[in-house]
Amino acid sequence: MANIPDANYFKNLLLSIYPCKEPFELLVVDKKPKTRMGVYNIDKRRIRIYARWRVVSPLEEIAIHEYAHHIHYTEQNKVENQERPHGPQFWEIYGALMCRAVQKGLFKEERVLEISKMNKS
Repeated sequence: MANIPDANYFKNLLLSIYPCKEPFELLVVDKKPKTRMGVYNIDKRRIRIYARWRVVSPLEEIAIHEYAHHIHYTEQNKVENQERPHGPQFWEIYGALMCRAVQKGLFKEERVLEISKMNKS
């Protein structure tokens, strides 16, 4: 995968934003599924980032989105089927992570507004 950071880059980036309490695996996959930019597997605690989506959205943002799912499930005691995967609690976690990313200089505020508009459509 040319010019695409490896899984360690993304894992270190995520942990620098927020050091989660539960371990997780992260994979960067050289694919572009039709409907997903990334996915979080609850049972395996695995984040997959699909690298060919980088032309649509920064891979860092995709990683943060999936990381929010990990935190939601492991630290907020989300029980499967009790709340939608993209319910209010998830968006609170995601928003907090993105704020931290902006504070650390990983994203500009304007980019976060663009991402926010994309996620609501």
